[in-house]
Amino acid sequence: MRSIGRQLGISLFISLLLPGLLIGQIAIWWLDQRQRVTLAVSLHDETISILAALNHSTNGIRLSKRALDPVYRRPLSGRYFLIILPNAHLRSRSLWDFQLQAPTQEGLNSHLIDGPQGQKLLRYRAHYQIADQPVIIIVALNYAPQLNNFTHAKTGGLLIWILVLAILAAIQQWLIRRGLRPLHQVRQQLKQLRDGQRTMLDTNVARELKPLVDEVNRLQDYTERQLRRSRHAVGDLGHGLKTPLAVIKNQCRMQLFSISPELAHNINDQLLQMENSIKRALGRARIAAIGATATSCFAPAEDIPLLLRTLQQAHNRDLNLKVEGDLPSIAPFDREDMLEILGNLLDNACKWAHKTVVLSLQRQTTALIIIVTDDGPGIAPDHRQAMLVRGQRLDQRVPGQGLGLDIVSDMVEVYEGELLLDDKPEGGLRVQISLPLPSKVT
Repeated sequence: MRSIGRQLGISLFISLLLPGLLIGQIAIWWLDQRQRVTLAVSLHDETISILAALNHSTNGIRLSKRALDPVYRRPLSGRYFLIILPNAHLRSRSLWDFQLQAPTQEGLNSHLIDGPQGQKLLRYRAHYQIADQPVIIIVALNYAPQLNNFTHAKTGGLLIWILVLAILAAIQQWLIRRGLRPLHQVRQQLKQLRDGQRTMLDTNVARELKPLVDEVNRLQDYTERQLRRSRHAVGDLGHGLKTPLAVIKNQCRMQLFSISPELAHNINDQLLQMENSIKRALGRARIAAIGATATSCFAPAEDIPLLLRTLQQAHNRDLNLKVEGDLPSIAPFDREDMLEILGNLLDNACKWAHKTVVLSLQRQTTALIIIVTDDGPGIAPDHRQAMLVRGQRLDQRVPGQGLGLDIVSDMVEVYEGELLLDDKPEGGLRVQISLPLPSKVT
């Protein structure tokens, strides 16, 4: 995955490195040219001092070695001269056995030539006359130390420039992270929006993010309205079909069964499949609406205390309803569905409990675990499955229609969860429900 910060850092590094190298190269070239201009003046003065060491006599032009700089007498010293006379060539002793090539043009020759022992020679040619005789003086200087200095300066400058760029890149990354902080805040708000903890993104954001936030809010509002409309449409369709199906089942049971039991049985099976299909469609509509808005999301810490007080008032007897452990602040399930599940479970437990009903909610990594226990008589193992059948009751003395656990079982099935009935070791019923968290939350 590409990083905007990394791309900007690389772009800054390259965009500053290349101009820095170009500017450094131009600076070295300029220093080199200035150095050569300075040396040209010095070499010109050298030619004059060498000219002063030439004496004219009847025997011709002679060179006074005592008048020369001692550096010209030390072999391979890096300072050389060559004097061209009409009938002779005079060389400095410092040249030793090296043949110095004379430049063809007057003044400083910018072309460096190879000298002895790896030296690079910078040459200067001057033309004079002594007693009407032409005298050409060529002086040469070893320019290799200056080139080495330029190379060291170039390397040191490059290293320093890279270090400066690294520091600038680090500062830029810090500024980018600081500048992108509003994006991280929007990301956190999107996560809260996904988990149902908010309905809209905050519009008090940076000006550059305002259009994006507005579009996300409009999309959220549109999606919410579409989900609500779809859920209502499916609900209306399901409820609209329930009454005709109930009438058909009743007619089938009362009239057709006496005429043709086999036909009545087949039709009843088909009607049952239609009811199950409607139930699944309603369940999918419920699940599709989970997290559509933060207000429809189940908040155990707020909703369960109110539910317990309502049940306490409804049963109006000496009953201890308590919650075990801490309640999650938010659970990503539809509030109405969860209140219906918990209401039926707790109401059923209150009917059978002697004194105590305990509720526990645990939000794990992949599921929400609901446990309701009571200290009532419990349910025998061979009767537990029957209790999940609509209208089934084991004791007619307890008021009710026998729909509580069946409704809970249907809704747990809609959420693709698991319902377990078990006895407590000390007596009473233990009901455990495991509801998988939506994949967008897990």
